[in-house]
Amino acid sequence: MKTVDKMQILHSQSAEFIEQGETGKFLKLIPDTFIIKGGEREGGVHQGYAIRHLNRKDIILIDVVESATKEAVKKLITDGYSIKGILISNSDVYKTAYDSLKTISEDAGGAPVFMHPRITVNNGDKVKDITSKNEVMKHFGLTVTDLPGNGGGSVLIYSDINDGMLFTGADAEGSPYDSNENTFMRPKLEHKNDEFGLAEAWNAYDKPFAYLFPLKGKPGFNLEDGQQTDILQQLGKIQS
Repeated sequence: MKTVDKMQILHSQSAEFIEQGETGKFLKLIPDTFIIKGGEREGGVHQGYAIRHLNRKDIILIDVVESATKEAVKKLITDGYSIKGILISNSDVYKTAYDSLKTISEDAGGAPVFMHPRITVNNGDKVKDITSKNEVMKHFGLTVTDLPGNGGGSVLIYSDINDGMLFTGADAEGSPYDSNENTFMRPKLEHKNDEFGLAEAWNAYDKPFAYLFPLKGKPGFNLEDGQQTDILQQLGKIQS
């Protein structure tokens, strides 16, 4: 029977482990869940994620569309994995795509691309509706929640594995890696209505999550009930 190195797991669940990891390489954080760092962006590096199915063959990608991640995605295909979908959580991620979504799909072995229908796509880009019920989401035990974001088109992606994992996209930001804190804040939005709408959505969120994985900043690991409550209250707070 294969044993699990508990020290390795503890080390992987740290900001230091992610910060020291190589850009454009998948790093295993927790069972069947990986992070990949993209290029430097305003406000910090964008982070994408991969979830491997229990069959250890199928994979789904979340916000992995940058040029820095291109070769790592191609390697998944050559290693024998089948990428069942590429999920884009918001328009900010879409703007970082290294090529047309058709090319990105082809580089990922023909994987379909899912995005919010409220996001305006470039000519020729074709996507599936990330908010609709489909077999890909069901296959990976995912639930998508529509959030206001900057004018709409932003989603939360929840996975029921590992005691609940919440991928926040741009709707929550973790603390900078050079900070001693490990908190989560809402991003600044362009319009007050969006700001209130996002706060209200966070106040109403009720799925339990042991892990919180943002687009930018430190993730949250092994979050207990009280910590989850504190995070949701902070994200739902209306700033005066």
